Amino acid sequence: MATAREDAYQTIRNSILAGEFEPGHQLKELDLVRICRVSRTPVRQAIRALADEGLVSIKANHRTYVSEVDETLFEQNFDVLSMLESYSAGLAAERISKTEIEFLKELNEKMAGLNSDDEKDVSRRYIDLNSEFHRVIHCASGNDRLRDIVLRLVDFPNTIFLRFGKINIQHNPQATAQHNQIIAALEDGDREWAAMQMKMHTESVRRSFKVLWLASKDA
Repeated sequence: MATAREDAYQTIRNSILAGEFEPGHQLKELDLVRICRVSRTPVRQAIRALADEGLVSIKANHRTYVSEVDETLFEQNFDVLSMLESYSAGLAAERISKTEIEFLKELNEKMAGLNSDDEKDVSRRYIDLNSEFHRVIHCASGNDRLRDIVLRLVDFPNTIFLRFGKINIQHNPQATAQHNQIIAALEDGDREWAAMQMKMHTESVRRSFKVLWLASKDA
């Protein structure tokens, strides 16, 4: 049975991703208490979890807003992801279990099988599966400090989705193919190859998102 914190988290998250709260919108605690039908404590816990995902930003004055992203932040986050995700994948190659490998395969098959005429729906479902895929790898790294840092960034595509209402789904088949290469390197226990495959994948995703930025400028 879901807890009050989990209910609040899902309600707020779904509202943000559905566009009911747009980027820059202030999330007022009393409004969220009313919407989620829970007390303040679960709402505060949910907000902290959403901040860790990058969906909301908590300012110095303690006010909370739906996250906004510009090109500078986009590049900075991918610079960090490119370095840390590859290192983490290399560590995971030496530690990941067969059960985790099989779960990665299942997740990637689900991503490859997504099919809908609704681009927004496919984007949301792909983002969630992709996030879980990367989380499995980073949790297998064995480095708790690194894991905590990387997991705060792997959901960054959510903020891209908030800005554009979609991801570049044309890149999805290429991304799932790259996932297969990462899985193969992890399965072989090849640290250097896993790190290299993850770095190439991260940079490929960066380029795919740049397509959305360029399209927004031309619109």
